[in-house]
Amino acid sequence: MRPIAAVHAAAVAALCLAAPGAAQKSPEKIRLTARSHDGAVLIRVPVQPFGYALQFSKNGSSGFMSRVYVMGVKEGEPGYRYISRTLAPGRYRLDWMWQQGHWTACLEKGTFEFEVVPGRIRYLGTLRADQLLESIQARAVGEGKTAMAGAAYDVSHAAFEAPPLEDRDESGLQSARAFADSTMHGSAGLVELADVRKTAFGTSGLGKAIKVCG
Repeated sequence: MRPIAAVHAAAVAALCLAAPGAAQKSPEKIRLTARSHDGAVLIRVPVQPFGYALQFSKNGSSGFMSRVYVMGVKEGEPGYRYISRTLAPGRYRLDWMWQQGHWTACLEKGTFEFEVVPGRIRYLGTLRADQLLESIQARAVGEGKTAMAGAAYDVSHAAFEAPPLEDRDESGLQSARAFADSTMHGSAGLVELADVRKTAFGTSGLGKAIKVCG
């Protein structure tokens, strides 16, 4: 089922402005070497007939007015694609998933974190985001929130956990390296399996009525 709604452009724009300006956010633009100061993350994700995004925080710094790191997945024909972006070294955590810039799931109940190191491309595996996206849609339909109301967007707290990561084996790693070799300027030798750790986090309060994810 696909709820019909316009993209919440203001929210998406705010997220993009919060991200580092020099970051490369598409695989074909990423040019890393073993001597690079930055690293990158590489994820295989399902493609949907609508856009969605993954939002990360760094070193436990998240919530209101914190810098965020977004990886968008453009709409397209059903299937899978690799997404990637450069990141400064540090520990990153998946905090949110956004669907069409409007419906959001805060993943404080259970998520994962990983390290980014200089000159390496950390492969996370296949993120089964389709399962969580279906749950977000079902929740929106069940609560009658399938349409935008002004500039508001719907945030769920403690309802969902991060999608599972699959293909974290030698076969998945070799496929990721083949992709990096063909699309990321011959950087197969920089790709390695990320050390992923499960985690959870709390939400902070902004005033009395708003809970901030992180």
